Amino acid sequence: MKYDWGRIVASFAQQYGIRLCNEYDNISCSEFRYLLSNLNSDTPLGYTVMIRSEKNPKRIREMTANEKKIRADWAEFKRKNRKGEKIYLKKEDISKIFSKMFG
Repeated sequence: MKYDWGRIVASFAQQYGIRLCNEYDNISCSEFRYLLSNLNSDTPLGYTVMIRSEKNPKRIREMTANEKKIRADWAEFKRKNRKGEKIYLKKEDISKIFSKMFG
């Protein structure tokens, strides 16, 4: 999530009018997850996720240089951060992470 934090902040502001830096303490973890998962493709994060997850070879070939860079950067990030095992976080762990991010 750190990788996309700027896109998340911009997307919340664009779609919901929420300034995460100011409103973070007023949003529950479940509400944050709900809002995050329902961002549309017109937002910076939604657009980026749409580009990263495209599977159609024809559409991939037709992407702009910037879109191809988004995909390449994401593939490189995933390659560098690949772990052998899955990590499962509890709600308390997520709250601690956000507390550290926002002081």
